[in-house]
Amino acid sequence: MEWLPFSLYLLGTGLCRAASTQGPGLDQPSAVKARRGESVTLPCSCDVCNYPDFHSEWHFAGGNSGPGTILTVKTTIGSKHLDPQCKFSMMHQRNSSSLLLIKNLQINDQGTYVCTMIKNVPPPMVILKGPGTQLEVYALPKVWLSASPSEAALPMALVTCEVRDFYPQSLYAILNAACGGYAVLADNASVVMTGDGTFNTTLQAWVNVTDCQNGTEVTCLVRQLTAETHRILWIPRAKNKALLPVPIILIRFIFGGAVVLWFIFLLGCFMKTGLPGPAAALSSLHNASHPVDPQAGGGRADVPELE
Repeated sequence: MEWLPFSLYLLGTGLCRAASTQGPGLDQPSAVKARRGESVTLPCSCDVCNYPDFHSEWHFAGGNSGPGTILTVKTTIGSKHLDPQCKFSMMHQRNSSSLLLIKNLQINDQGTYVCTMIKNVPPPMVILKGPGTQLEVYALPKVWLSASPSEAALPMALVTCEVRDFYPQSLYAILNAACGGYAVLADNASVVMTGDGTFNTTLQAWVNVTDCQNGTEVTCLVRQLTAETHRILWIPRAKNKALLPVPIILIRFIFGGAVVLWFIFLLGCFMKTGLPGPAAALSSLHNASHPVDPQAGGGRADVPELE
């Protein structure tokens, strides 16, 4: 039953349009730009009109909707949202103006929005139609800048600038190196459309930092419409990876360990073959170098003879 007043209104409008007169027309901005995810208000007014009571409709042509789709209708009884998410809403003002509010803009909301204003009281009925407003939705890019490999500095670094979720497709992007040369890859700037209607692109270049004193600064500049985005990355110079001189104390430690291992090896060989080891050889040499004096009682002991 809540549709009944609006159904009667639309039916009466259709029957009476043949006997209606055309008014001076409505004022609408030709184009409006708004950012994706935000809200926008489209105005529609009649400067020479002073209607105490009027109805208004907003029609949309473009996007995923069919041509001339009615978005919302407002009368003196109330307003009716024809979309289940209540994305569109309308407001009237006393100076014969109608405002359309669109929430959470998306890429498919682009198109032409036409305002129609109808005056029934007093008769005759007057129908005013605006020229339409072209709504343009844009999405600012998200930019990431990285270099590979990042764990070590090398003479050549592969720099990647990723540009994501931008709209429209027209975009200016460039990589610059403050020092050293760079070679842009051949398959750069290939633009790919995503499922939500936005675009992605990737720029890559090899940057040579061999002739740079400390390194180089790489900048990714992205320009869309009137907005600019900069991302800066520092790439250090390649490190000298030649072997450093080994400390003398380390050399001594290694030489001493080798001598000890060689001595242990020789000792094991003597024990296995039964040869006198180094200790026995030293003892025999010591006895030979000190002869015994017989008169000092140091001769051999007398052994008693057996009878």
